[in-house]
Amino acid sequence: MLRHDVDSLSGMKGRTDGADHVDVQSLDGTISLKAFTAGVLSYRPGWMTALWHVRVWLLRLLGQGEREVPDMERFTEQTLPVEVGEHAGFFEVVASDGETYWVAEGRESHLTAVLAVSTEPLQNGMRRFHLITVVWYLNRVGWIYFNFIRPFHHLVVLCAMRKVLSLERGVKK
Repeated sequence: MLRHDVDSLSGMKGRTDGADHVDVQSLDGTISLKAFTAGVLSYRPGWMTALWHVRVWLLRLLGQGEREVPDMERFTEQTLPVEVGEHAGFFEVVASDGETYWVAEGRESHLTAVLAVSTEPLQNGMRRFHLITVVWYLNRVGWIYFNFIRPFHHLVVLCAMRKVLSLERGVKK
């Protein structure tokens, strides 16, 4: 999906303005937006915890203060924060209709990031899930940090999406 097409997704109008980085990963499934988003946010296998430790080390090395690996939060379709101002980890919900889009923002000293899920209906009860990441660098450290973690970010996003949708298929068997 091209960057200018992101604006046409539910909940995304104007949310990429001036961004330094935009990426979208898309997969199809039948679960609800809330179930999908909760699953993605709750995904943390052991290898991902190791990546969190690398993140902590990198930010300390870049002079961004003492950091710690955050406790893992588990969300369900019923417990996913969807009201503006509620928090999902270090992300704050900035927009959500609970059905077709969920948008949250995280701010740190070196960058601001939006994590969003937008859906579009397909045939036979299917829907396409778009997981969107938008990043603005606040300083040179933001650029260094994000470009270091970018390959891992893509891996984490894709693995989380695939895991959530594979669990969905596994339940139906």
